Amino acid sequence: MKNYQPTAATLFIAAVLLAGCSGATGTYETQPYVTNGGETVVRVTDRQGHCIRTPDWTEATATRECDPQLFTDPEPMAAAAAAEPRYEAMTLSAVALFEFDSAQVTENGLVELKALGDSIRSRGASVVDIDIIGHTDSVGAEDYNQQLSERRANAIRDYLVNQRNVDAGIIDVSGMGESSPVADNATTEGRAQNRRVEVRVGTQVPN
Repeated sequence: MKNYQPTAATLFIAAVLLAGCSGATGTYETQPYVTNGGETVVRVTDRQGHCIRTPDWTEATATRECDPQLFTDPEPMAAAAAAEPRYEAMTLSAVALFEFDSAQVTENGLVELKALGDSIRSRGASVVDIDIIGHTDSVGAEDYNQQLSERRANAIRDYLVNQRNVDAGIIDVSGMGESSPVADNATTEGRAQNRRVEVRVGTQVPN
């Protein structure tokens, strides 16, 4: 390994800095590198850009920043990013959940929502995200359908939070109105399929 040999100019600069630092801190001898009186290492402004070593410098006190050639092990890796949640999607029929043309939950709807809430709660802290997305058919005004889809999604969120104690902070609510049909709105059956609420439950297993 090639050792760094300081030039006369570098030694002069070091002497000046050492004097200044000893006056500022009185304890430069305890540092492996000359500092500006604080924690920042003063670098030599020559082509090599080496840190200035004090007389107490040893390989044991060297730092990776100033003497990287002394370190053969790789730099510590940053903690791995948390894995993306895995989502389970389910579709709830608005026909079963709500009164006609309303965001009022029916008795049958309450049974379905209780089962949904219990399923979410049973997974505990592994549930990190819940998306609730309301949809309608194309009957009626587009703006009205958009608002109805949002009100229905919010009704489900409110039930999960207030009745099943699901964390409101992990729930995102939105409405798509009539813009995302899954069946033909020209038929009765198709319109019934389009009146729905999608619930996406995201879980994350700790590493």
